[in-house]
Amino acid sequence: MNVTDVEKTTVDCTDHLELCGGIREHVQAIVVAEDRDYSWATVVECLQRPDNGAAAKRIIYRRPARLRSPARETFLRSFMSECPLLDPIRSEQGSYDSEYHLRINVDWERLDSMES
Repeated sequence: MNVTDVEKTTVDCTDHLELCGGIREHVQAIVVAEDRDYSWATVVECLQRPDNGAAAKRIIYRRPARLRSPARETFLRSFMSECPLLDPIRSEQGSYDSEYHLRINVDWERLDSMES
């Protein structure tokens, strides 16, 4: 019996990065999933479920080109003032991104090198 799929699992992990090893492992998992039959339309469906606000912010921030308008614009308009950490298992210090309402508390050079 299937209880989840890769897309829902990645959204769940994005919402609870502390349970999947943090942003580094999550970025690597998304890269691997994209090399397979990964449906961004299914990801959007999962992100539209209640209580997926932090996941939506993190995914759209890291993969803005994967979510086309109008879905991306709808999410951006829905973002509330709550400001989750990009990676909740790291230090709370970092810059604030006002478009995504995220605290960017990771080293971008290290993350970007993982995606290439």
